Amino acid sequence: MEFNQIETFINVAKFKSFSKAADSVFLSQPSISSHISSLEKELNVQVFNRTSKEVFLTSAGESFLKYAIDILNIRDKAMCNLVDFNKRISGKLSLSASTTSCNTLLPSLIKDFHQQYPDVLFHISEKSSDKIIEDIIKFDCEMGFVGKLINDERIKTYNIIEDDLVIISPLDFNFPDIIDIDFLLKYKLILKERGSATRKTFEDILNKQGIDLSNIDVHFQMNNLDTLYQFVKNGLGISIVSKNTFKNYISLGFIKESYIKNISLKRYIYLAISSKRTLTPTANAFFTLCKSQYKF
Repeated sequence: MEFNQIETFINVAKFKSFSKAADSVFLSQPSISSHISSLEKELNVQVFNRTSKEVFLTSAGESFLKYAIDILNIRDKAMCNLVDFNKRISGKLSLSASTTSCNTLLPSLIKDFHQQYPDVLFHISEKSSDKIIEDIIKFDCEMGFVGKLINDERIKTYNIIEDDLVIISPLDFNFPDIIDIDFLLKYKLILKERGSATRKTFEDILNKQGIDLSNIDVHFQMNNLDTLYQFVKNGLGISIVSKNTFKNYISLGFIKESYIKNISLKRYIYLAISSKRTLTPTANAFFTLCKSQYKF
């Protein structure tokens, strides 16, 4: 049994597709099929049921999946313990980041890291904080940047930076710099999808003010920040976003920022890793860079 067969098995189980698994690791579909066929022959058991559209784990496959993940984790631990014998940091690093992190701190972090380790390839996914945590728990990525503190023994979080949220509106709404929360709720809201830390922070603020969330008018929800800004710019409603991401749009002069009277809109960005997984040497080097820059 070879590691590439185990990695292929995990990817096919994840994507429920030979072709999608092939794309994720830059191999041909016949190579993926060959790995699974060899694995099933060696195990003397069928691990997938195949249909014309998807593949599904058999009972034997589901049982083997947890062992397959453990095998790769043990391999990663061995690589980490042997890193002193090989100082070359290379390979691929998978990161997931919230919208705010992708648009603010991540580009400069990766630029600094790339200058030190130019051979490292990055796979970066922009997702909601909830989805990032799910991916880390499933070992689908090694670390992520999220906009909320996670209370889960399977996750370790490190405080990176403080982040301010602001209310944004189109210029022709004539919003004042400081607004009452009741004034805010008279307008249609354009919010990120559920699972977004920015949205969760906003909803927590409303809850603390005794406002029933079912009474607010969330007219549009989306998972793309640029689309959200375009909706606000075109007068479809107002939104709440990270001030750090809004900096890129101030010069356009189409959107106004405001604050809620007597209410703090601060939150924090966190680096999250699995407490059950040993980081690969490459991921550990990136973690060390983050620790150096943000002093956690």
